[in-house]
This record gives sequence, C-alpha cells and structure tokens, in this order.
Amino acid sequence: MTQNQRIRLASLLNASHCAIALAVAMTAVIPEPLNARDQAPTAEENEACMEDVFRLCSSQIPDRVAITSCLRSKQASLSQQCRYVISVRDTGKKNSESK
Repeated sequence: MTQNQRIRLASLLNASHCAIALAVAMTAVIPEPLNARDQAPTAEENEACMEDVFRLCSSQIPDRVAITSCLRSKQASLSQQCRYVISVRDTGKKNSESK
C-alpha cells in the first residue's frame, strides 16, 4: 500500500468515525420516552443540541441519560436553541407559536 493510499484510508476511517459519532449523538440527546411528554426527540431538537453535546458532554456519548443529565447540569453554557429544547423537555410545554 502506497503512502497516498494509506492517507486516503485514514481519511475515510476518520470520516466514518465522525459519521458514527454523529449518528450516535443524534439518537442520544434525549432519553427514551417515559411517558407522552417524553416522546422521542425530533430531528430539529437533535440538531439544536448536537454541537452542545460534542462541546460539553462528548464523554457521555452514547449514554442518552448521561448526556441529558450533562446538558441539564451545564444549562448556563448551552446554546439558546439547546437550552430551549431542554427546558421544553423538562416542563413538558411547547410554545407552538415558536415554529
């Protein structure tokens, strides 16, 4: 295997690891539903917290409960969008006018 082939392979592996981590994080932002209020997160909710998960709670991936707990404990550092998602999840209220 040539040096160029090794570099391409390493690049592909890094890209696949990132894709896997992203997929895991997307499903790990909010814990499994416990009741009607805790339904599975929407794609928009996952997207709202994705950067915060990687920035603040990446060591908790793939544990959904740990990620959610981590996000809650660092609410002051969350992006506005993620803070909103977490608060909506905690209160069970959604502002239908915000959509």
